Amino acid sequence: MMETSGPALAITPLEGALGAEIDGIDLARLDDPTFGAIHAAFLDHQVLVFRGQHLSAAEYTALARRFGEPAEYP
Repeated sequence: MMETSGPALAITPLEGALGAEIDGIDLARLDDPTFGAIHAAFLDHQVLVFRGQHLSAAEYTALARRFGEPAEYP
């Protein structure tokens, strides 16, 4: 089963109770509508998998901040 949100965003539920894989995006360059679709998928599936992403530490932190304030753990 495949759900689609937007022209290039593909959300595929994983086997089991939760999780989805999202293809067709560059996490370093998200517009607000695409992030909204990702956030909705996170609320629906609770775990998201993004393959083939190459984010710098700053890009990763910026993405995390879109979900909320990141917490650092030792």
